[in-house]
Amino acid sequence: MHMEINNRPLVFTEWHHGGLFHSMAMLFEDRLSGTLVGPVGYEWANEGIWKLSKLPETIKQYLNPDVCVNGSDGFHYWLDKAEAYPQKRMTFEEFKNTKFDIILCTLQEHEYTFRELWQKYQPQAKYIRLCGNVGEQVNWDNFNNFIDTTKLYRPPASCNTVTIYQEFPAEQFFYTEPVNHQRISNFMNNLREAEALPIWETMKTKLLDFYFKMHGSLGDDGIINGLPQLAQAMRDSAFIFQVKHQGEGFGHVIHNAYAVGRPVIALKEFYIGKWAEHFLIDDYSAILIDDKDWDTLIKKIRYWSIPENHKRMCRNARRLFEKYVNFNDDERKFRKFMQRLK
Repeated sequence: MHMEINNRPLVFTEWHHGGLFHSMAMLFEDRLSGTLVGPVGYEWANEGIWKLSKLPETIKQYLNPDVCVNGSDGFHYWLDKAEAYPQKRMTFEEFKNTKFDIILCTLQEHEYTFRELWQKYQPQAKYIRLCGNVGEQVNWDNFNNFIDTTKLYRPPASCNTVTIYQEFPAEQFFYTEPVNHQRISNFMNNLREAEALPIWETMKTKLLDFYFKMHGSLGDDGIINGLPQLAQAMRDSAFIFQVKHQGEGFGHVIHNAYAVGRPVIALKEFYIGKWAEHFLIDDYSAILIDDKDWDTLIKKIRYWSIPENHKRMCRNARRLFEKYVNFNDDERKFRKFMQRLK
């Protein structure tokens, strides 16, 4: 049975990645005039529903009610400083006393528990599984509706599926001509603990006249809070260092970079078959490390940092974003997906 839930859907989901939660809020709330809610309160973990971690400090990080402000609309609000977005949250008891239209699972750890949550407490709702990361374990028998924001998954033909980008505020990630041509910035989290650190450190020793900025958690230059501030820091950069050995699914940083028109220094092998692959054209819109020795790589970086060359590559980067990413088209695709919910 198909049911259309295109107008003002009430959606319950979870928070584990700020960019993903914000993108779903932009989709369900801004585009469909609905409401997106996540969990708060330790009952979610005590009841065995929230299973991301058993560590007390991690449970507190995600479910602590004391960090929320009670709104006049009955929701509990938590401000995601990185996204500058106030998330709506709900206790387990409040969830049981509310009728939802959609239960949206975005974590492999919750695929079974959210299914049970749907069947036991919200049988009138539709259950949707979303994958936004690489290598998630999926049991296609657990759901009939699937959102893929990676391009990596191959659901059965019987599954109602849509493949879309994770939207972000495009008006904040606008293009300007670069003024810094020798600044290389990192915005990935935990670069200090990543396999890419030796590449970063070697680049610094071989490009002594360049400026290097390491943002993200554990970064030497700190986390940047707020998307307008992040976008400006990217525009202030010449190149974005995006060597992510563990791989990623959608990839907010790389999409943000191409939205503002700043090329990345990256390994293309980690993006084959993913959304961002079409941005990575060597010596056109990116500097790719793959199969290059250090002398060749450094010569490439220096060549493309010459102001007229760099401006050309930045314009190419922005053109590719405009060519491939259209959030309005995604909305049209998603509305059709919603009409097919089963």
